[in-house]
This record gives sequence, C-alpha cells and structure tokens, in this order.
Amino acid sequence: MSFPGIRTKDSRQQEIEDLLISFIVLVFVFSNFEANVILYVIPAVVTAFIFHELAHRQMARKYGYLAFYKRWDTGIVLALGVGILTKLSTGHSWVFAALGAVYIYAPYQYWEDKEAYGKISLAGPLTNIVVGIVSGIIAKYYLTPYTVLWAILRYTASVNLWLAFFNLLPVPPLDGYKVLRWNSGYWAVAIGVAYLFRSIL
Repeated sequence: MSFPGIRTKDSRQQEIEDLLISFIVLVFVFSNFEANVILYVIPAVVTAFIFHELAHRQMARKYGYLAFYKRWDTGIVLALGVGILTKLSTGHSWVFAALGAVYIYAPYQYWEDKEAYGKISLAGPLTNIVVGIVSGIIAKYYLTPYTVLWAILRYTASVNLWLAFFNLLPVPPLDGYKVLRWNSGYWAVAIGVAYLFRSIL
C-alpha cells in the first residue's frame, strides 16, 4: 500500500527493520505456521511483499517525493492474531496483509496530484501481477509438477496474484482506492487481470 505521510524517524536502518519484521510475519502467515512450508513461501513473500513496496518507493522517488516504508504495528498484531486464530479453528490461517505502507511526502507540494498518487499506488500491484503471471506460466508449462522449483514458483504465482487483487480492492487506504480515483479504466483492467490469472494459474 502507499499513502501520504511524514517521516518522523529519518533512518535507513529503521526502514530495513520495518521491512524485515513485516516480511517475517507474512512468511509465517502465508506458510500457515508450518515449518516445512517456509522454504517455499520465502521466495513468494520476497517477490510479493518486498518487490511490491520497493516498486511504490521507486515510483514515488521518480516523481521527486521523499518515500520510505513504515510498518503498522496494529496491522502486524492483527495479521498474527487472525492467522493464529483461524489456524486453530479451521486448520488454515487467513491472511491479513496490511502490515505497513510506503509513506510519501512532498515537502514543497501543497496539493494532491491524483495522477502521481495513482501511478505510485499502481506500481506495487502491477509488479505483483507481472511476477505472478511469469511464475505461474513457467510452473504450469515448463516445469515438472511436484518438484521443489515447481512448488516454489506455484507459491510465488499464487501469493503475488492474491496480493495484487487484495491491494487493488477500492477501499482506503488500499492501493485500489487511489488507482480508481485517478483512472477507473486502469483500475478495472488491473484488478480484472489479477483475478483472472489468480483463477487460471
């Protein structure tokens, strides 16, 4: 996700720490808290989460904004709580994926540029869609089923396309809300592609 904000602690180390904590929590939740699945989930979360947030950040910096990732502690607690409770009650953990966001800050701009914010917001899910489609096609058409690499790419495709669809939901502060406000056509195509390939790959 991406939304405007002001950085209160200008520290590269803090950003790395926030990314790492969010990453670890997502690995546990996406692996259904099962140690034997973590190996397959790590590449999926690296591409789905880290690449997603870096895409937001780089697009924001392209527009000249200050940009950084900051974890949301309430979201982290919710992710762990929902994951553990649903794991205990149903055997499968539900994923709450709003663990943080890329904050952007324009020190000399006193208006909201809907186009810039829309493109910044689209960059993350678009990265997920590309990674998900490529991974899914390779796994489905070029690899022997049930091998280690096949399983890793299947997880990677599934997690990336699910995260793209989730973040494109038109609900603030998710990316889809800002993309829809900027351009409803791009939003419809993006969420449609994410849903379609999530269904067929």
